[in-house]
Amino acid sequence: MLKFSERTCSWNQMMLSPKTTAALHAKRNELGFLDGLENFGTPVLITYLPLLLLALVLSGNLEPIYLSAVIFSLAATTLGIFLVSLIFSLMALMVASSLGGKAQFERLYYMTSLAAAPTFVFTVVINIAVLLIKSIMRSVSFSFAAIDALQMMGDLVAISVTIYGFYLLTISINALYMFGRAKSVATWLIPAIIIFAAGAAFLLTDIFGVFKFLVKTLL
Repeated sequence: MLKFSERTCSWNQMMLSPKTTAALHAKRNELGFLDGLENFGTPVLITYLPLLLLALVLSGNLEPIYLSAVIFSLAATTLGIFLVSLIFSLMALMVASSLGGKAQFERLYYMTSLAAAPTFVFTVVINIAVLLIKSIMRSVSFSFAAIDALQMMGDLVAISVTIYGFYLLTISINALYMFGRAKSVATWLIPAIIIFAAGAAFLLTDIFGVFKFLVKTLL
């Protein structure tokens, strides 16, 4: 298991020097599923929880019901990340195996987390910075247009980091399997499309169900 300082250092290295960092970690066979879990879980505690608490403090809603909502949101986010990362990695393993990849699930799960963790951290840090700056701008009576422009800039930076995260994922998978950029992209893109399509189908089914309920109730 990696120490906390070594783990966070690996995230920075992955953002700044992804090819070298991914190649080094791909050779560390002792790093597996539990290290991947820590890579997925630690960012939630060190960035997402402070973001929720900061939003709560800035809004002034410090009643127990809102604190309970923060705890629920944290638990739901943690569980969601675990389930999605597990399903994604299992599907990616099947794709990689069909393309000739030999690495086991534990190693793929870790390398996936190595790309995802710094992306998550930097995205949340950007959101925290935007939230703080917007609060300061409101306190000194900046115009709504300026605040909206800041929010738009923050969103663009966050989207750019997310796109860069896909590049990190490609580098991580390629470092593990060494079967080329195209196959590496296919390894994560196919599961991502399936998960996105399944989520969209679920949402549409839910919306359709609510619509049917309203129709039956009102007519």
